[in-house]
Amino acid sequence: MSTTTKIIKVAIIDDDEGFLFSLKEYLSFFPEIDLLGFASNYKQAKKILENNQIDLVFLDIEMPIRNGFELLQESKLAGNNNFKVVFYTAYDKYIIQALHESALDYLLKPIKLEELKKVIERFKLQKAITPQTIVPYGFNCISEIISLPTSTGIRFLDKNSILLFECTSESIFGKKRWKAILSDRTQIMLRTTISANDILDFVGKSKFIRINPACIVNVNFLSAIEYSTRACQLIPPFNDITIIASKSNMAEIRKNFDLL
Repeated sequence: MSTTTKIIKVAIIDDDEGFLFSLKEYLSFFPEIDLLGFASNYKQAKKILENNQIDLVFLDIEMPIRNGFELLQESKLAGNNNFKVVFYTAYDKYIIQALHESALDYLLKPIKLEELKKVIERFKLQKAITPQTIVPYGFNCISEIISLPTSTGIRFLDKNSILLFECTSESIFGKKRWKAILSDRTQIMLRTTISANDILDFVGKSKFIRINPACIVNVNFLSAIEYSTRACQLIPPFNDITIIASKSNMAEIRKNFDLL
């Protein structure tokens, strides 16, 4: 192993011993992985998380006694929250909750070796990028990586690079769908099941505000909001975008910013 390769301390928690064995075999292909432990029940899992300095946990969601989310919450309450989590399960119905838990990734069983490689590379990339101050258009922001459920999978990005979210009716079934518009004007279509409340949960209401039923804006890019016209002005070079606040949202904006 290269002396520059950093060891990744890993734990696996899964009550399916057959799958647990398969994941162990897959991880053996990666020389940087140091498997500190594995557990197939709640007591074992709790002990591993409490007694080891772990970097990355592969955590099954559906387990007896405590599911993966409950186990993670217990661990956080105990002060063990310095590790990244990859949730995996046979179903995709838990993806929203996994995103709320700021999971590094969400994988469906059976996991493929190529998917596992991407997860490990993503983990190494995030570890290599130490938090640093960036200055987008005059604002000091700390890089914050979040995961967004897109129409094709999951997109990982710095939430400070998101200019706004816009709701459109561009799906083939005519359903309304939200999209993220980045500061470089890139557009990312989100999953059709994602609502405005889901988006605000992902990105946080302290930095993003809902301007009208079809628009959520990053406050770092807002220049002004006119009371009389309810027009929202964005800072250059985004001042070509016209957004009008709805009456109900304007009242909420004034309330949140203590302007009433």
